[in-house]
Amino acid sequence: MPRRDALSALRAQLGAAAPEGLGGLSDDELRDLITAVDDARRRQSRALGEAGERALGHIPRLLRGPVRRIVG
Repeated sequence: MPRRDALSALRAQLGAAAPEGLGGLSDDELRDLITAVDDARRRQSRALGEAGERALGHIPRLLRGPVRRIVG
């Protein structure tokens, strides 16, 4: 992946401009960073989903379905 594409991919993942210091990374280091950020986002998403399910455990069973629909 060309450096410009790697920085664009990182910018897209971060939702903001990549810090200027990342310009000093090698292409391999940029790819590793992109992979690490992607993995971290996936783990965070999975953890949030699990936390939401655990939180529903505190709601009476009859209300869980409607609460799931409301919360999304």
